Amino acid sequence: MLADIHWPEVSWTVRSLLATAGVAICIMMTAMSATASVKRTAAERAAALEVADEAQLVADFAHYLSDQTAQARASLSSPRLKPAVTPATLVAEGAPIADLVDFDFSEIEIAKLDTEERTCLAQAIYYEARSERRVGQLAVADVVLNRVASPVYPDTICEVVFQGSERKNLGCQFSFTCDGSMNARLNERKWRDSEMLAGAVLAGIRKPVSRYATHYHADYVSPPWADTLTPTAVIGTHKFYRFPSRSIVAAAPAAM
Repeated sequence: MLADIHWPEVSWTVRSLLATAGVAICIMMTAMSATASVKRTAAERAAALEVADEAQLVADFAHYLSDQTAQARASLSSPRLKPAVTPATLVAEGAPIADLVDFDFSEIEIAKLDTEERTCLAQAIYYEARSERRVGQLAVADVVLNRVASPVYPDTICEVVFQGSERKNLGCQFSFTCDGSMNARLNERKWRDSEMLAGAVLAGIRKPVSRYATHYHADYVSPPWADTLTPTAVIGTHKFYRFPSRSIVAAAPAAM
């Protein structure tokens, strides 16, 4: 039986099979390497775009701070105001009483309202994203302002941020408003940064970094409402969502 086996033919067949297997392995390794290279290139491009976006936002913010500094310096170097004239002096000089009583106090209320809105936005930035990079903090501010612009939510920043807080953990839209976070001592540096960023956003330094999101949650939780919304972005440790369509939904899911 052994004499009938043609060893050269068997050896050639084995060598052919080994060669074919080797070529197949090389082709597979080349394909895997190419796929990995494409993925790596795409990831590097996405990272570069994110860095470029954040750099632009930081540049805009720095320009805003520069303007604010220049205005403060000009105010400090300007001549001091003279002491206010008393009402008795005005009357003695013949000023009409109407000038004293017709002052438009709505201007004071508007200024007070602007300050309150800025504080509420700063609180959202601080308590929700103070450990995030600047773009992550801007994304939280973006969500707040997107809600203000939506018919589904209240019309002011403070009402949006504190919506449901009177019901404690049963309906607060931003968890920090009802979980006791606001009782903790503030990190003064991060609070000042949050205030400055809120002022910059309200002054117009804003980009739709959240892609028009109205909801977000931390990446370590999976709230049931997330499955009913359309994902828009992942920024830092937060995932962002918007309503599936521009139409108004009957019952907006609770957020955060």
